[in-house]
Amino acid sequence: MPKILLFVKDFELGSKLSSVCVDTGYSVEFSDENTNPDLFDEDIKITVVDLDEEIFASVGLVSELKRRKIKIVGIMKKINNRDRSKLRSAGCDIIFPKNSVIKNMPKLLSELLDSG
Repeated sequence: MPKILLFVKDFELGSKLSSVCVDTGYSVEFSDENTNPDLFDEDIKITVVDLDEEIFASVGLVSELKRRKIKIVGIMKKINNRDRSKLRSAGCDIIFPKNSVIKNMPKLLSELLDSG
C-alpha cells in the first residue's frame, strides 16, 4: 500500500488530510523537522508539505524529498508567483491552496500516482 508522508503541524489540517488519505486507500505517516530523511519508508510515494510552516518552507526539504523520487504537494494559504517558481524549481510537483486541498486530495493523489 503506498504511503503518504505529511509535513503538517496544524492538528486539524493534519487530521483531515490523514482521514482523506486513509479513506482513499493510502497509509499515512507524519513527519517533522527532526526526522532523518534516510529513515523514510521506501513505500512513501507522495508527501504533503505545509509551506506556511516556516520550518517546512525550505527549498532544502523540497529538494531532499525530490532527490528520493517522492512526489511533492505543497500547500499554502496564499500562493504568490515568486514562492511558486522557487518551490517548483526545487522540486514541488504541485502547489495547492490550503482552503481546497481536503476536497481535492483524492484527485491530486490519483493524478500524481498515475503520472509516474
